[in-house]
Amino acid sequence: MSDDLSPKSLMNEKSLWDIYIQARRIPFNRFNFWATLFVLVAVALQYCMLEISLDEKLKIVREFSTMALGVVVSVLGFILAGFTIFATISQPEMLVAMSKYRHDVSQLSYLKNNFFTFMRVFIYYLLYTVFCLMVIVFAVKGGLVHKLVMLSPISWKIAEWLVGAAYVGLYAGMFFLLMQLKSFIYNVYHSVMTAIRWKAIQ
Repeated sequence: MSDDLSPKSLMNEKSLWDIYIQARRIPFNRFNFWATLFVLVAVALQYCMLEISLDEKLKIVREFSTMALGVVVSVLGFILAGFTIFATISQPEMLVAMSKYRHDVSQLSYLKNNFFTFMRVFIYYLLYTVFCLMVIVFAVKGGLVHKLVMLSPISWKIAEWLVGAAYVGLYAGMFFLLMQLKSFIYNVYHSVMTAIRWKAIQ
């Protein structure tokens, strides 16, 4: 048993990066990990087998990144609402009790273990949003990246690798976020049931 309610402990994380570092101690769902790895390999193989020009591949990447950006931002609003539900229904007495016990695997208090699980999903969605935005902004013919790549004597090969990395990152990343959304929905449900059980015990 340990108390995580001291001012230093509660405010120890000063940024989302600090939260992410701590959240890495929370293990991934095995199904999510292996399913995402399978999709990553499948998408990479598909890209290698595409019999279309590099310009057509780049067009696919641009169109998908634009679509994905809109979808992810919309879902981010949804999961923020889910987190608000969790924070609202969680009674202060229950959160205090959660802070006094350590999670067996992560060794974080149950309070931070639960909150970091939600925060980690937010971070993944934000990172993917930034990635999509970078693709939209820089994957433009004649843009900064295009100019820099053209300076290389093997520019065609670098361009192929960059487009391939964006293609795999966008599609596999979207699947990864779907797996995170699945777990997020369950965590919201589990949090509601925990709050109800706590109320019943009290």
